Amino acid sequence: MRLYYNPAFLKRLFFYSIGIGMGIFLVTKINSNKKSTFDYFGDDRVLKSIRNIKNEYSFEYDEAVQTYMVENKIDTNAVNTLLFDGNVILTKANRGKQKCNTFHIEPTEKTAQISIDVKRCDSVATVVKLQITK
Repeated sequence: MRLYYNPAFLKRLFFYSIGIGMGIFLVTKINSNKKSTFDYFGDDRVLKSIRNIKNEYSFEYDEAVQTYMVENKIDTNAVNTLLFDGNVILTKANRGKQKCNTFHIEPTEKTAQISIDVKRCDSVATVVKLQITK
């Protein structure tokens, strides 16, 4: 059995491959210079919005949470890593038409074993509950 190769098809495939390669190269060069993230899922968007409030405006801890952190020797870095790598449980979230929404964030393998409830308003995010999970 003899295979038949169409030279026009091979020529088109060659030029298509060159175009795809150049496109991939350009996209990776453009994105490597930027600090862009692709937050398409709900929990990623929630964590990013809380982090942006933290950087631009204010991020606070409730007084009860502060005393709990001091008593159990929990560092603020543990909360920060949770805000980057935690799981937002949207079924436990209290959101609606009010100005402030409350989100429950649980740990992953990368984070400390703590879970927090964050109350996110327009200009401030407050940790209202923190507990150690086992």
